[in-house]
Amino acid sequence: RANQLFFIVGPIQGFSVITGTKNFLNYLFYGQDIGGWAGGDLTQVSIAIVKYWTTMIICSSIGCWIYLFYSNPTGDEFQSRRPGCIVFSFIAMDVLHPCVYLWTVSNKLSDEEVSKMTIMTRLTSSKWWKKQMATALLNETTTNIFRYVAPVYNFCLPFLVFYNSYFGVGAGFTMVQVGAGH
Repeated sequence: RANQLFFIVGPIQGFSVITGTKNFLNYLFYGQDIGGWAGGDLTQVSIAIVKYWTTMIICSSIGCWIYLFYSNPTGDEFQSRRPGCIVFSFIAMDVLHPCVYLWTVSNKLSDEEVSKMTIMTRLTSSKWWKKQMATALLNETTTNIFRYVAPVYNFCLPFLVFYNSYFGVGAGFTMVQVGAGH
């Protein structure tokens, strides 16, 4: 959970700093009341930030692997790039469940509606795809797998340094981000 919190909350904190600075400057220069939120529904803005941020992390992780294999790296380049791809993949796995949940939470497609759909309608319906994604990833089995992947990775990381020293950078980054007591 500490990893999820670290990777998801960053953009929201940035948004809060920018919004707070803007409100302070409006108060300082124009005397506007900054006692309340006047920019719309803050909840929806925060959800949109997290939704697109986590989607970007997942897509970038996939892009890293594609670049790794299609850039025709030499043996040394491959050895130096692969640990980064592995570390980034674990980051993407940490944010996968919140990302899928945020994209599918508003989907209200019932099983009765699905049974009335033709195959072509299903394949072209975003609601059907969201339901399939939620069914595949937001279940107890998948949740249990992802629950234990990150702790196993964090346990194995010090030993992976003996295999490839580039994992040491990932281990240092993980220790800094999680902090003491987590």
